[in-house]
Amino acid sequence: MPIDKLKSFSRKFIDLNIAEDGEGRVKWIGILAPLSYLFRLPVIMYLQSKLYAKYNVATWKGRRVASPFAPPVGSRAQFRALKCIAKSNMLGRSYPLAVTLAVTYRCQLNCPHCSAGRRPRKGSTELTTEEMKRVIDECIDMGLSNITFTGGEPLVRKDIFDLIAYVDGEKAITSMFTNGLLLTDDVLDKLKSAGLYSLFVSLDSADSAEHDRLRGHPGSFQAAVDGIERALSKGMMACISSYSSRSNVEQHHYERIHKLGKELGVSMIILFDCVPTGTLLHDTSEMMTLEQKQVVGRYNAEAFEKGINPMLASQAWQNSVVGYLSGIGCLAGHLQYYISAYGDVTPCDFSPICFGNIRQESIKSIWKKIIKHPAYNHISRRCRMQNPSFRQHYVDPIPDKAILPYPIEKLPRLNYRALKK
Repeated sequence: MPIDKLKSFSRKFIDLNIAEDGEGRVKWIGILAPLSYLFRLPVIMYLQSKLYAKYNVATWKGRRVASPFAPPVGSRAQFRALKCIAKSNMLGRSYPLAVTLAVTYRCQLNCPHCSAGRRPRKGSTELTTEEMKRVIDECIDMGLSNITFTGGEPLVRKDIFDLIAYVDGEKAITSMFTNGLLLTDDVLDKLKSAGLYSLFVSLDSADSAEHDRLRGHPGSFQAAVDGIERALSKGMMACISSYSSRSNVEQHHYERIHKLGKELGVSMIILFDCVPTGTLLHDTSEMMTLEQKQVVGRYNAEAFEKGINPMLASQAWQNSVVGYLSGIGCLAGHLQYYISAYGDVTPCDFSPICFGNIRQESIKSIWKKIIKHPAYNHISRRCRMQNPSFRQHYVDPIPDKAILPYPIEKLPRLNYRALKK
């Protein structure tokens, strides 16, 4: 049978229908479609195993590391992660793998594009050391295997080393996002001693002048690069955190930052999408077009296939069809949640919507509210914060002067996917 007829014949049994809507919904079609739930988990494991087979970014306590965001291969933490993935797909209910914990909103910089913009509150106190440790305990008890510390600038918090060390490394890995200004030898030694697994340093551009302009701080680029080089010299998993926007994709930023990462020898480069949030909550001018996301996603996919180092992990690829079938897609209220420096819980770092506060109720009960809400009771392939329908019903109603995150109770409870813009 000719190959084209063979493909046509096989598609009658199982195939994918990809909708060109805000979520880019993926639906199994064909005679075997009703049984798609049976091979969902095997597909995820197969696609993720391909990534694991291609990359060996470091060694952690004698075990191979395939990604700075994933526990070492064969570790107890990895088995906890696999257990969550299996439960989520077999039971049809999301069990989180990761939490992003903002330990402070204090920062030496005041970047206009910061996702933490509009979150600092006068008169509110940051979670204490004991409250932070209780949060960590609750997260571990929920089965999480990744705890990421962020801010603001997490290194301005004096107990940050104690908080990192408090995480049971047998159960979860720890990561940190930093602007890099405080990465002295002494600080890096303390981070390493505390057991920090991976370190992500933010770079807005591969051009020093452009980075300094965006950060409003002369010398911030060189300080960040120096910090990365110091961390690498100490054998730490140092990575670059950046983003793709409408304007910088036109300048091929994704290629330039990847090249810089190669020159520095970092373990990974993560490229978030430029998501309208924080101070820029209602400004969508820098949000990438669908075509641009496809360009970045294809570049990322090619890098994966060729096993190019350093590993590139873009949100554009994570939101692609292959990324979705690999079990990723939109992380919010699916694989992760975010806790603010004041204890507010939101579906992700970029989400401006609060579902509860850990000072009033448990994280587990708040998580249940998230995954039962019509805005998050399904897995979305693409980032909801870039979905026009989601934004119309859950973002646009948030007042310009409102402190974030905004209470979910003040927003309509509706299924935005069933409504037209």
